[in-house]
Amino acid sequence: MLGVFSTLFAPNGTALVSETGPSGAINGSAITSYRVQPDGTLTPVTSSAPTLGAANCWNAFTPDGRFVYTSNAGSATISGFSIGANGTLTPLSGTVVGANPSGATNLDITVSSDGKFLYTLNSGNGTIGIFAIQKDGQLTSFGPASGVSAAAGFNGIAAK
Repeated sequence: MLGVFSTLFAPNGTALVSETGPSGAINGSAITSYRVQPDGTLTPVTSSAPTLGAANCWNAFTPDGRFVYTSNAGSATISGFSIGANGTLTPLSGTVVGANPSGATNLDITVSSDGKFLYTLNSGNGTIGIFAIQKDGQLTSFGPASGVSAAAGFNGIAAK
């Protein structure tokens, strides 16, 4: 595991860890899942599943815990995985399920509370990426919304 950036817990208790990968690696990012044991230790379930993107910063899961998405800021892409009941991560078809315009630098990612939409904060070009989440976890882009100052240093995104 290289460049651990963030950890979040899915509804089933699985710890999901984003790995940025080696510096400058084109497709070096990954995601790992862990089960928390009764004594508090972590046991890997899926180790370093490739996101096929660069600089995985943040992850977001659907409210039902079926899917997790990675925000690959270095490649302006989004990767998707299904989350099994035991925490196993399975790449969605194609793994990269969404793309923002080149240079978008999608630093952050969130899923709406109804699980129907995914949004990315694209600080590189001053937009918000908007994607519809399909029943199979695939994403459909609605294109970006403008109005965010490009390269202003914004971080964090939330959705209702």
